[in-house]
Amino acid sequence: MKRLLLGDNRKPLLSTVEAILKHWGYRVLASSRPEQVRILLQETSPDLLILGAGLLAEKDPTIHKTVEKLVGSGNCPLIVLKEDGVEDVTSVPHDLLSVPLELFSLFELVQRHMERFPRKNLRLTVKLPGMFSSGSNTYLAEVLSLSVEGLMIKTSFRMEKDDPLTVCIPLVGMSKELELEGRVLYNVHPGPENNYMQGAGIGFVNLTPETSEALEEFIKKRFFGDVTSDDAPQGVSSDQLIQTRKDS
Repeated sequence: MKRLLLGDNRKPLLSTVEAILKHWGYRVLASSRPEQVRILLQETSPDLLILGAGLLAEKDPTIHKTVEKLVGSGNCPLIVLKEDGVEDVTSVPHDLLSVPLELFSLFELVQRHMERFPRKNLRLTVKLPGMFSSGSNTYLAEVLSLSVEGLMIKTSFRMEKDDPLTVCIPLVGMSKELELEGRVLYNVHPGPENNYMQGAGIGFVNLTPETSEALEEFIKKRFFGDVTSDDAPQGVSSDQLIQTRKDS
C-alpha cells in the first residue's frame, strides 16, 4: 500500500485531509506536531509528502532540510498546503494548493504522484436510479459510478461503442435532475468475474458549465457523506476546508 506523510499545524484541516486520503486507499502517517513530523521524516520512507507551509517555516530547520533532502533525491514528491501570512520557503520542486482545498485538484495531484496510471477525475461509487434514451427507445438503468466526465450504468440493453444516448439522473439530496448527452465508451459483458453484470461506460458530451458545477457539487456532498474518521474535526464543516472549482 502506498504511504503518505501528512503534516499540518491546522488540526481540523489535518483530520479532514487524512480521512480523504484513507478513503482513497492510502496509508497515511499524519501529525500536527513538528517534533513528530521530524521523526516521521527521518524514520519512514513515504511515497508522497503533503505538508503545511507553516510547518515548513518552523524555526527548527531540521524539518525543512530533511524535506529538501527527500524531495531532492527524486523519489518523494511534495505538495505544500498554503497558509495565510506564511511565505512559501521551499526551494525544491513542489506543488502548491490553496486552503480551502479544491477537492478535485487534490485528487488529480495525488493520483499524478502516486499512481502508475493516474485518473484525472474523481469517480464516486453510487447506486442511483437512472433512465437513458437511445434512438426512440427509453430504458431504466442503475447508475453505479459517477464522475464529472461520465458514468457507468447497469443495464441488460446491448449497446455498441460510440452509440449516442441521453441519460437522465436524479441528484438525490439536491432536488435536481440532470439530462446529459453522452456516448458509449465501453461495454461491460456479463461473466463470473463481474458477477454476471451487464452494462456500459458512458462519456458525457456538450456539458454546460452549470451542469458541470452541479455534478461537482453533488459528488462533493456524496463523497463527504461516505468519508468518516474517528478523528473528524468537531464543529468544522467540510465547506470551510474543502471546496469545488465553482467555489474557487
